Amino acid sequence: MTWYGITDFKASLGLDKTTGPVLSALLENDYTDVVILGYTNKDKTENKDQLFYKELQEIVNSDWESTKKFIDAYSNTNAAHNHFIQWIETNLKDASIKADVAFSPVNLKHLNDTQAIYEAATNSLNEVSEMKCEKEVTLYLSPGTPVMAFVWAFAALKHPTLKKQLIASSQPGRSPEKIALPREWEEWHGRQTREKDEYSGDFDAVFHLFGEQKMPSLLGINQFSSKAHVFVNTTQYPADVMRKFMGNSEFYEITIDPFDPENVRSEILKIVDILPSSLRLGFNLTGGTKLMYAGALAACRKANATPFYFDIKNKRTINLNDFTSIPTKKINSVDDFINLYGKNLKISKPGYWDEIPNVNCPERNRLTQVLWNSKNIIARLYKDLSKFNDSVQKFEISKQGINISLNENLNAKIHINNEQFTFDNWPDFAKYLSGGWFEEYAYLSLKPLIKSKKIKDLRIGLELSIDDEKGYSSFYNEELYQELDLTFTDGNSLYIVECKAGAIKAEHVYKLDNIIENYGGLAGTGIIASCFKTNNKTINKRISDSKHLNIASDNNLAKKIESIIDNKR
Repeated sequence: MTWYGITDFKASLGLDKTTGPVLSALLENDYTDVVILGYTNKDKTENKDQLFYKELQEIVNSDWESTKKFIDAYSNTNAAHNHFIQWIETNLKDASIKADVAFSPVNLKHLNDTQAIYEAATNSLNEVSEMKCEKEVTLYLSPGTPVMAFVWAFAALKHPTLKKQLIASSQPGRSPEKIALPREWEEWHGRQTREKDEYSGDFDAVFHLFGEQKMPSLLGINQFSSKAHVFVNTTQYPADVMRKFMGNSEFYEITIDPFDPENVRSEILKIVDILPSSLRLGFNLTGGTKLMYAGALAACRKANATPFYFDIKNKRTINLNDFTSIPTKKINSVDDFINLYGKNLKISKPGYWDEIPNVNCPERNRLTQVLWNSKNIIARLYKDLSKFNDSVQKFEISKQGINISLNENLNAKIHINNEQFTFDNWPDFAKYLSGGWFEEYAYLSLKPLIKSKKIKDLRIGLELSIDDEKGYSSFYNEELYQELDLTFTDGNSLYIVECKAGAIKAEHVYKLDNIIENYGGLAGTGIIASCFKTNNKTINKRISDSKHLNIASDNNLAKKIESIIDNKR
């Protein structure tokens, strides 16, 4: 359930490079039904759809002033609403997403007509609440005005028994994140009614056994909402890294002896004994040592709490009281894996596709395909091109039937395979030709796997920088530590793809194996994507002997990577 705003409208017109907040959220997760509210300005002269599309064609490649006049004339009108909803439905269909889209125009006296906004939000929530089916409602706060966001959160409190969540996006292009209402608001309006099935509801506090493996604790935070998380750990494995995932929840640690179950039990019960008996407690018993498990389970029984365990292999969350299970929620952000495992590092460049200058130029994408088809030829020029990778200077190369040049105005030309391409202002043209093109080819090859929902959050050129001991670095003094060619997740594991446009060397294998171990954990997967099939038996054996590495080479790159994902499942 969401409003749509001017940013969404611009995206539907093709005026913004992004897909807009609403469509981005719909492509990110599965929804069976979508309710979109749109502000209708009654003071605007109604425009017919036919005139709308006629004028839309006229502003293509027009100046900004004409474009602004068009947006001012048609935003918040029925013509704009019809266009936007058709655009949403077309994009969902193209992505093979089956969701029923319902639109409600809302007449407001002005953009921040709080009373009318509140009535529209509550009426929509009332209709959804009355639907005779099991449902979970997601309220998206980012689109529209701040008042619209505020009212969504406020209206949500009128339905304490409706299973719902609030999401918001911190910046354009960034995936929405779950957020929680301040505790004081919930107490003021009355706490939400507890679900009959306590296992599928939330907790007041969750105790996590925390050790060398951090993923079980992240799964626990992701699976169940809780007002507080208590990490039972040793001095050897402090749980400070988990603060990044707390949101509005409180963070606590209990230091124990991992080989003394009575110590574990008694230290946990010291905390439990000072808590109100009415609180719902959960115990995540997945991590830690076997003796930590024994002591924590005894404390859990004493506290009459709910113990659960994550079966990571089968992606199930098991209730240890009755051994029933539910699916484990997916971790859909690459950032979560990096933040969990990247000690003293931070993401200094998120690696979003649209951040690459001119990357969506059709001619550039066509050149990328031509280079793939001519990879045997362009590979012979890598040594000559690499001389210009680290500096912006003009060059001209004519070799192997290929003519390449970059002039002093940074205008690029290439004649290859009987085709000629010209581009304006491409300073890193040499870097693209000496291997960057293959990273872009691999990214474009994997995009269909996003639409089929095999993978999520595909990034290119994500960069990690040194973070200082206090948890932040000077904006002007970031020190690049690692660049990752391609990264994505299937919701369960982090995948890192190292793209090799030339020959694979042993050092590439060692490098990727080390990267996966550092940032992907035990379940991380590394893939060497290569233009050429390697016949080096030593390299092939090193890849096959690794627990983390795979190779996808030569043709049908996307199908081979999809097969790697399927085999892991």
